[in-house]
Amino acid sequence: MQNTIGYILNIDGENTDLNELLQHRSLSTLPFGGRYRLLDFTMSNLVNSGVNHIGVVGSYKYSSLIDHLGTGKEWSLSRKTQNLSILAGASGVRYGDNIKVSVRDLHYNIPFLSKGSNVKDVIICSPNLVTSFDFSTAHRIHRTNNADITMIFKKVHSDFNATDDDVFVEFEKFRVSKLYHHTGKTAEHVFADMMIIKRDVLVNLVKKANELGEWDLMDVIDDNMDTLRVFGAPHTGYLGRVNNMQRFFEGNMDLLNYEVMNELFMGENSVYTKIKDNHPTHYSKNAEVSKSIVGSGCQIEAKIKNSVLFRDSIIGANTEIDSCIIMQKATIGDNVTLKYVVMDKDCHIRDNTSLIGTKENPIIISKGRSI
Repeated sequence: MQNTIGYILNIDGENTDLNELLQHRSLSTLPFGGRYRLLDFTMSNLVNSGVNHIGVVGSYKYSSLIDHLGTGKEWSLSRKTQNLSILAGASGVRYGDNIKVSVRDLHYNIPFLSKGSNVKDVIICSPNLVTSFDFSTAHRIHRTNNADITMIFKKVHSDFNATDDDVFVEFEKFRVSKLYHHTGKTAEHVFADMMIIKRDVLVNLVKKANELGEWDLMDVIDDNMDTLRVFGAPHTGYLGRVNNMQRFFEGNMDLLNYEVMNELFMGENSVYTKIKDNHPTHYSKNAEVSKSIVGSGCQIEAKIKNSVLFRDSIIGANTEIDSCIIMQKATIGDNVTLKYVVMDKDCHIRDNTSLIGTKENPIIISKGRSI
């Protein structure tokens, strides 16, 4: 995809009930699916679509992002040649309600957005979207309509579980006519936290918003809808947006569905991540594992079902694990029962322990705890 750069910023911010899992990392580097980080899906979608210049806005918790992205080689990018840029966010604090796309994060990085005389378009997207999406079709729609902005939307049903951060899109003769935050009513089309925008239009809108004291790019776009050519491009297939504990848990469990797994990981495009060389998992003769994802390097003597286990975990004998997310390097003893538990890395569960949560309220064990 020529003359186009990617710009990834945390649209959902850090104010979330995932805080117990975000004490030492940003939302973009939250472990997911047994071996990935949330950011991997968005990064891979951009690279697979032919975007070879990407800027990633970090939060004040920089270390996990820098460690994960490294030199960018896993995504065929390079920080050395500035194909991959890790950018500073304007602030670790989120002001006001319902800020969708932070003007401050954009204004702070105008030098990155302005680099390159041949750049025509910018793809703005969030790092917490679990999906396989090819931007090429949306980009063709964008160029064919000579659009200033093309918003990627998802058609949703009336029972869609909207949150205050969701933005809905109204159309009039194929053009976007109105944007609004969730206000109790639900339209058919929700903004999928991805857009393509002309670079010059973006820079002008950001400068205008900064002068007026606006905080949200979405409000600026809506205020200028009469003068902007704003179109929509549909998203089809699976789309998981991880912005709270319920969606994090459900998103991991969705991977146990073959159709979702097939769409995300077995299609033409790969999901790239930081490579860790590791030995295979060892299953004892008494181990029973069903409908689960188990990372490499584990030692399993337990009964495990409907669960996601990350690498290098040790699970003892006569232990039963059901509907759990166990992050890397966990040590779980003998005769343990875990159900609806989300466990961060480096945790230890002693023998003869029982922890049972619910699907709506799983038990959360923060990094490094012993129980």
